[in-house]
Amino acid sequence: MANKKFSTFDKFDLEPFAGQLTKYLKIESQFVEGSFVLSLNSEFGSGKTTFLEMWQEKLQEEKSANVVLLNSWQSDFHGDALLAIVSRLLDAVDSLIDKPEKESIKEIAGKLCKFALSIGNDVVSKFTGIDFIKAGERAENGNFKNETTLGHACFEVYHEKQKIFDELKSQLTKITEKTKEPIIIIIDELDRCRPTYAIEFLETIKHFFDIKGLIFVLGVDKGQLESSAKALFGNELNFDEYYRKFAHRNTSLPVKSPEMINKFSIKLINEYLSLDAFKKRNRFSYIKHDQYRTKDILTLCEKFSLNARQMHELFRISAHIFSLTKESKSYLLWGWHIGVLFMTTISIKDKIFFQRIGQKDVKLEEFTGFLKRNFFYQDLGRHGFWWAALLYLGMFGANSPQQFKNEFVKLGVWDESEQEDTFQKELARYFEAYEFWGSGSKQVFCEIYEMLEQVKTFEK
Repeated sequence: MANKKFSTFDKFDLEPFAGQLTKYLKIESQFVEGSFVLSLNSEFGSGKTTFLEMWQEKLQEEKSANVVLLNSWQSDFHGDALLAIVSRLLDAVDSLIDKPEKESIKEIAGKLCKFALSIGNDVVSKFTGIDFIKAGERAENGNFKNETTLGHACFEVYHEKQKIFDELKSQLTKITEKTKEPIIIIIDELDRCRPTYAIEFLETIKHFFDIKGLIFVLGVDKGQLESSAKALFGNELNFDEYYRKFAHRNTSLPVKSPEMINKFSIKLINEYLSLDAFKKRNRFSYIKHDQYRTKDILTLCEKFSLNARQMHELFRISAHIFSLTKESKSYLLWGWHIGVLFMTTISIKDKIFFQRIGQKDVKLEEFTGFLKRNFFYQDLGRHGFWWAALLYLGMFGANSPQQFKNEFVKLGVWDESEQEDTFQKELARYFEAYEFWGSGSKQVFCEIYEMLEQVKTFEK
């Protein structure tokens, strides 16, 4: 797979943030005695992994740090956090150490890993000359003569383990002292690991790699990591205090602000819904996308809190629905255009509710409640009526204006003191949005549901 660069993959315009992050790490790491650990928090699907890959590439190009990216989830099935980190650390400083030095570190880490995982009988026998299994059998038979010997053996095992630990730390410290630039180890996907392995990983960083010159960046969904910790230690765990002993600082990937969502959406619009995008795929657009639809898409992405992965899905599916294999002189009317975008969003955010719409199992009052929970009409101003008209007509085109008026009042987009005929006149302006080849549809969203389901099952 090609290396990901900010110049080609950065849809959130995060390159300035990456530069600030690098500068911050270099300065802040000077104020701790050992290694410095930063927790970079962002939810699943927010583009965290892509950012870390682009940032790693930038650091390597600039040669501003010795950097490696470690996907902890990929090492989960090995169960060896220590070896996973040492392996990637050696990759980061490959040009700074010779082969004998590298092999020495591998051997030491391997010995220590045996002790860290378990004290097996073969390991104990190797270092102490005592067979614990046979000794245990004698103890069970009432022969306690070796009790003192066993105690000394346990002490020797502990002493040997500490000796190997000190040796490994000494070797790694020598490496960090050789480097002019810091060694940055980026840990990704820790929140996807088994709870036991995730916690082991954190403990390993804290106890085995607390070495000046090492900087760890943990790319995590902090909420998921908290669930892992509580799965082990109980729901009463104060996770923020627990996590504080591992991470010196916490920061968040700045991808949830309206400004960032706008930047990302506009780039996806150009990639999927522009005329050039359809031409590149040898398809023809059945819509006329303009600045008004762009604003509508931004509203959906913001109001329904779509993350980067979900936004990608919204644009990919919508582009599929809007495309034709042959050029056509007919175009999808703007109500259907909005309806497809809205229904695709619902299919991503709430699959159960989406299915119920398709099965005509949603009542008028329930739909109002759904919109109130998710859409926040109060800050849309006059445009709130516009959205309400399109969505209610798309869902319940056969209902009377009086029924709609009551729901519009509940949403706060219509003043109930207004005359009845005024509301009807305002609403009538939107019926044409769903005219389709000269005939109006009364169940637009149900038809759109069928379109989306057909895309999933490759029927059309």
